[in-house]
Amino acid sequence: MKDREAGMTLIEILVVITIIATIAGMATVLINVGNENRIKYACIQHVGQLVGLLESTPGRYPQHDGPNLVLYFVKKGEIAGKDSLELLFCPGDLDESLTQAGGVEAYRNLDLSLKGEYGHLTSYAARAMTDRDCRVPRGTPIPTVLVADDSEDHHFGKGLVVGLTGGAAKYRDKVDDYDMDRETPLFVGEGSTVEELVCLRSE
Repeated sequence: MKDREAGMTLIEILVVITIIATIAGMATVLINVGNENRIKYACIQHVGQLVGLLESTPGRYPQHDGPNLVLYFVKKGEIAGKDSLELLFCPGDLDESLTQAGGVEAYRNLDLSLKGEYGHLTSYAARAMTDRDCRVPRGTPIPTVLVADDSEDHHFGKGLVVGLTGGAAKYRDKVDDYDMDRETPLFVGEGSTVEELVCLRSE
């Protein structure tokens, strides 16, 4: 009896280890979910500010395609400096960032007449406004995507953030919003299986 009171049995030790492992696993899941949500909401804020700029331009939307559509505001000086230029990147983008783009210096002397040259300067795809079939008029009654993540990889393969005419920015889950399965890649541009993403260009 004295030996029993002095220590724990092997079974009790295993039960404690199992409980600790379960708690650690749950904590890891909660941390991962929290990180995913943090990235998602930061990305929504970035895209919201970009479509806000597009909505605030007088007259028709700027006539540029893909990255050049958002870089138009860098050229105009409305997005300038390190903090503002961070808007051009989703925090979940592991391939592209302001540092990887070359920092503030990379945005000097932009020539927006060049197409397909500046994809590395933003992690967002934007509408091809010079394409007659993709052009949208200001005030279109149906919300239309102007800006979006150029890859689902920004959000752990689960979806992407879109910025719409009217200034709204929303997260689109590829299962819940696009009726896709988790394994099928979601991408933007010509050939996309999602109609609202076909007119976006990432290069």
